Amino acid sequence: MPIEDASADVRATFRNTEKYDVDDAPAYFDEVVIELAVTSPAAAANVRRLVTHAERGCHAAQSLAHPVPVHLTATLNQRPLS
Repeated sequence: MPIEDASADVRATFRNTEKYDVDDAPAYFDEVVIELAVTSPAAAANVRRLVTHAERGCHAAQSLAHPVPVHLTATLNQRPLS
């Protein structure tokens, strides 16, 4: 399918008040909005199928839509930080 141009504008809303010691609200995204702009002579139905396929295959978007456990390990001077 010919694509002449494509761009994505990704924006998120979140509270960062804990960062500034205003309150203890957790620092996570409230919402993520992705606006995809495609320029193509292809039929809209074909572009829609491609966009749907790309969204399903996007690890970042799927992880945000379906929360997964996050594990943090840290080292200090190449030794585990406990």
